[in-house]
Amino acid sequence: MPEQVSKVQEWINKKRAEKEKTTTTLQGNNNTTKIKIVGAMTAYVNKVGQDGWVTIKVGEEYKSIYKYTKLTLTELDKSGKRVIFTIEEGAFKGQKGSMIIEGGAVDYLSDTATIINEAAKITLKYGKREKNWKSNIRTNLNTRMPLIIEQQLAILTINNFSVVVTLNSEWNSGRKPLKKGTYEIGLPDFPHSQEYTQAYKVGGKPNQNGTLVGGNIVKYHTVWFPIYPLSEQRYIHIGHISHGCVTIIDYHKYPEIHDYLIKHRGKGKNGNNIVATLQVDE
Repeated sequence: MPEQVSKVQEWINKKRAEKEKTTTTLQGNNNTTKIKIVGAMTAYVNKVGQDGWVTIKVGEEYKSIYKYTKLTLTELDKSGKRVIFTIEEGAFKGQKGSMIIEGGAVDYLSDTATIINEAAKITLKYGKREKNWKSNIRTNLNTRMPLIIEQQLAILTINNFSVVVTLNSEWNSGRKPLKKGTYEIGLPDFPHSQEYTQAYKVGGKPNQNGTLVGGNIVKYHTVWFPIYPLSEQRYIHIGHISHGCVTIIDYHKYPEIHDYLIKHRGKGKNGNNIVATLQVDE
């Protein structure tokens, strides 16, 4: 049974045929050829890498976009090897981008997406203030032992399941935990540096000092969800010690959290695209 051609591949094939006919007519070999113009097509990023992103070009620079990013495919480049599109949301909204076709657009783009057109509702409830919280990743630079630092713990509930988070650790730095109230969770902005989260792995084992070693990097760990308003640059992301962000300690559950949040699309108070509203209760 022949492999079914995707709608994106079908659109690309039609664009290539249009390009060939246009070239033939311009060369004067067949001036009677009628060229059927293929219109634009809406597509979505339906597949991403283990880090949660797919690479595109914006101008001459390589950038990354997240799962379910909406695109409008418009044309092929001169070589016929890249598809050109308008980015309809996210950090590059309104800009032109492109993606290689083979091994790129035909594998990562689709004409449909599992989008829920409303913001998810998630909650956060303060827990205990843990004075002797021990990080199983970060170590004291002097003793090489696990870092012990006070944390404000809380429970984050998303889609009827809960995870443990920490809200801050530096009590004298001015970065206090999120106060009681309602916040908005935005779409991911860009891949955050791996140095912050690549050490948090699933399946690692503690060494003689109690520090985890080995294991697998958490899927989507460079995808951070911004918390609006952005006055203090807070995010939802994985980790074990917080500096004011909602830092998910149960990081083995992050792929599930990512998959739930990334498919939601709502509008915030200021017209921002958001994935969720967050209700904080002390």
